[in-house]
Amino acid sequence: MKLPLSSLNAGWKSSFSIVPYIPLNQHNNYTMNTSKLGPVWFLLVLARVGFGQDQLTQKLDSLMNSYVEQRFFSGAVLLAKGDNILYQKGVGLADREKNVPVQPTTTFSIASVGKIFTATLMMQLVNEGKVDLQKTVHSYLPEWNVPNGDRIRVHHLLTHTGYTGNYMVHPSYDQIRSGARSIDDIMPLVVARVSVRDTVGREFRYSNSGYILLGKIAEKVTGQSYETLLQERIFNPAGMTNTHMQPRGFVAPAEATPYELFTNTSFISVKAGNDPAFPDGGAMTNVSDLWRFSRWFLKTVPAQTRQTMWTPFVQPKKNSYYGYGFVITEEHGRKQVSHDGGIGGWSADFRMVPDDEYVAIVLINQHLNPKEVTRKMLDIAYTGKTVMPTREFVRSVIDEIDRKGFSDVRGRFREILNAGYHYKPGPGDYIDLFNGLNELKRHEQALELARIAETAFPNQAWVYECIGDAYYGLKKQDEAKVAFEQALKVDPDNFWAKMMLQKMGK
Repeated sequence: MKLPLSSLNAGWKSSFSIVPYIPLNQHNNYTMNTSKLGPVWFLLVLARVGFGQDQLTQKLDSLMNSYVEQRFFSGAVLLAKGDNILYQKGVGLADREKNVPVQPTTTFSIASVGKIFTATLMMQLVNEGKVDLQKTVHSYLPEWNVPNGDRIRVHHLLTHTGYTGNYMVHPSYDQIRSGARSIDDIMPLVVARVSVRDTVGREFRYSNSGYILLGKIAEKVTGQSYETLLQERIFNPAGMTNTHMQPRGFVAPAEATPYELFTNTSFISVKAGNDPAFPDGGAMTNVSDLWRFSRWFLKTVPAQTRQTMWTPFVQPKKNSYYGYGFVITEEHGRKQVSHDGGIGGWSADFRMVPDDEYVAIVLINQHLNPKEVTRKMLDIAYTGKTVMPTREFVRSVIDEIDRKGFSDVRGRFREILNAGYHYKPGPGDYIDLFNGLNELKRHEQALELARIAETAFPNQAWVYECIGDAYYGLKKQDEAKVAFEQALKVDPDNFWAKMMLQKMGK
């Protein structure tokens, strides 16, 4: 499936700038420890926002109920401050076929949130003198002959500035992942996708492959497997007893079922397509274990190391920076450090406010923007209010198809394209819609609506991509080839069209 434009894991492609490296010894050593303040601190927390626990719970309940109504939300959420959990709840269904509700203990894949674990592990090895941030990939992994390996440094891998690509888009990935059990199994795909361009250190390009290389370096310098390193160095010390680095086919205790979900009646289970967990993400865990990780991280990881990981080394987009395994932003006058993730029916966000020791966590068993949820939870924590969610374009259209019939929506679709519902949609919304219809195997509907979009937005590469995807789903490869070739005529660098033509052997 083609990733939506809004997906973090598809890679940031907006403007960027490189921020100079700051040595470890130049960071502020100060960190606030509230672990011994107990109930007094908890009362100060509530006094700060101007309302009591009951009101906080009511406001957060209202927020989550709105997500259920508007976005068909299902998942688990947690808001804590220091050692006190302020709100923890399971919402919606963990298994829609069996009508099993989500519990606070339900486990989910955290996708790329797991990059925080890899970055933390690497910084432990840096502090022990086993890894040097300024050494190259080739100096650690000469046997793998990584392109540009003599120029790509550990620092570049941690900050996504090594231009190392994404092994998941390799044409052989779907075939190989079914039997992948170790990093070595996917290293050939990683090596094959590394760019040979002279752009190392110059650009931010989100890279799953870069974090695979970090995991392999950790294995090389320690002689232990990545899974063992995480278990012994992070999961066990943090008390994360419900966190698992699962191989493909592994089912974690109390595991939710992931869905491509658009309405309460239009969804499909994608459990069979789950990716195995590797250093770029994919661990199974629950909100309580991630909160335990946050407490362990803030109490145990040295202050200098934390500050290095939160240094804004690179700016992927406006008001957003990337450090080592963390996205750095500022909201409510406070620095927030976070990472989100999403793949194959899973969405997750882990967000900390270090100065106030807030942590907001959301784990979801469907494709839905998790960052929006954690930010709104923190809005309520700081101000007592937030903007309630409205229904997204794709869910609005599919919900109307379910309720009114496809012919009704088709007849009004050009108007819908121009006006939307709660907001005027953009190309990313349209792509999400056609992706959704194709995921639901409604390829004929996707094709008909894409043809209408072609008349509304002539000579747009993304329209031809969507037409090609629909034909591909209908197993009409000749027609799909024509559409993808048309996309390349409009945009010769169109990645998706190139990949699909390669996939079809065209």
